[in-house]
Amino acid sequence: MRIIVVEDEVILLKHLTGLVREVLPEAEIMAFDNTDDVLAVLPEKGPDIAFLDIAIGDMNGVDLAKRIKEKYAGCDIVFCTGYSDYAAQAFELGASDYLLKPVTKEKVLHAISLLRHTSAHMVMEQGLYIRCFGEFEVFYDGKPVTSFTRRSKELLAYLVDKAGAVCASADISNAIFQGSSDSYLRVVKKDLIKILSGFGQEDILINGWGKLGINRDKVRCDYFDYLDGKPKAVNQYKGIYMQQYEWAAGIRML
Repeated sequence: MRIIVVEDEVILLKHLTGLVREVLPEAEIMAFDNTDDVLAVLPEKGPDIAFLDIAIGDMNGVDLAKRIKEKYAGCDIVFCTGYSDYAAQAFELGASDYLLKPVTKEKVLHAISLLRHTSAHMVMEQGLYIRCFGEFEVFYDGKPVTSFTRRSKELLAYLVDKAGAVCASADISNAIFQGSSDSYLRVVKKDLIKILSGFGQEDILINGWGKLGINRDKVRCDYFDYLDGKPKAVNQYKGIYMQQYEWAAGIRML
């Protein structure tokens, strides 16, 4: 999980960053005292959660939030400010919470409990967890798995989307690899199995000759919880699903 904290007063920035780190110790936290540095890092470091002050120089926090949401629609925005005037704008933008200073640990915990897109309490659990709402991401012991190749991660996302249905290799190739040869899919599948084996999770795959699927019983996943009608997952879904994959763009759940 990646979090950015933006506050132009250095002492307050240090304080807020410390509170966030105390609440979410496993998260990657980046702290900024100006908007230029935030905008410079966004193309490579898209955040899951952004804690933003309102008064932060030439660009206020609401405008910065709009820029972040344009690129990362699934980012949860939490405003931390001494001004109550912007609350209406903040919630129109879809902010998860609006914290008035002084910010305390209790306020940060409350904000985390209200996140619209990021299920922090589930992500921080031990073992394997797969998130589909927002951007597709895989976590192990609370940390994002970074060893996937781009294609092996997409293959896993496609199999998760099928929610346990076993897929023919030809169908997978046509759907996400633009009809690439079977040999290409075999290479990607081999990479996926190797990566999952690295943390003892290769048994989540249903792997047969010319077919592949996911064993739903062995995976914790927000999408699977949604399909099972679990209230927490149903409330968590805000219409954004695996947003980095074009083939998932037309998939919407009622």
